[in-house]
Amino acid sequence: MRQTRLNICCSRLRAAILGLAMALGGTSVQVQAESAEPLTFSLAQITPWAYEDDQGESAGLLVELVQELRERTGLPMEYRVRPHARAALELNEGTADFAPYFDSPVANRAGEPIAELVRVRYLIVGLPDQPTMESLSDLDGENVGYLSGTWYGEAFRDHEGFNKVEVRNVSHGVRLMREGRLSAVVASDVAIGKEYSPDGNGNGLRELMELGTGVGRIYRSRVSERTEAVPAIQSAMSEMAEDGTLEALFGDRYDSGDGVDD
Repeated sequence: MRQTRLNICCSRLRAAILGLAMALGGTSVQVQAESAEPLTFSLAQITPWAYEDDQGESAGLLVELVQELRERTGLPMEYRVRPHARAALELNEGTADFAPYFDSPVANRAGEPIAELVRVRYLIVGLPDQPTMESLSDLDGENVGYLSGTWYGEAFRDHEGFNKVEVRNVSHGVRLMREGRLSAVVASDVAIGKEYSPDGNGNGLRELMELGTGVGRIYRSRVSERTEAVPAIQSAMSEMAEDGTLEALFGDRYDSGDGVDD
């Protein structure tokens, strides 16, 4: 009986200390999980978001994001860089607790959006001598590259007039355009890279048309039980938006070492 009372007192003391820490912790909610089980993030393997570098290490925007969240929240977290289809499956089945995704039917079926990451422009780009476009139909009959697994909106998904060719990244797409195997490449402005120049001066690309805009969010798997981590993640994301961390990460573009000038 004495041991039971002692355990109850210890539990209450831990709860009181945690409440005080959250009250005094400022903007970011620092929470140390009592369980050693880490939160899992599934990251779709799409350059520059998440990929393996030349040394075989995980790298990319989303890898840096999870590392920042881990530091700010104090929560144990691990990330797994997966092929896009597997990342979506893990979010849907709950074998991953969280996954960053662009707002799309697939993401919204599998997960609940808990925080906004970035807003992007979806662009169709070509070589400098190509004319601008009025509609997707201007590319009918052509080969058009796109980054596999990325959502570019319903108009692109539903258009059947041209051949959609998967490319690994924008650099790959540009090489295929220069070889005459593609007429254009579709990508977000983040994926195109900071060297991008719509007037054709920078890396030799020209903006042909804007498809629309997209919003990247962190999604919690609808079958994950790790709901206790959501407030801490949301608080950290708000702090990162306010102090300029998100702008520095996504707004300045990411140099993956595989730019279109290669």
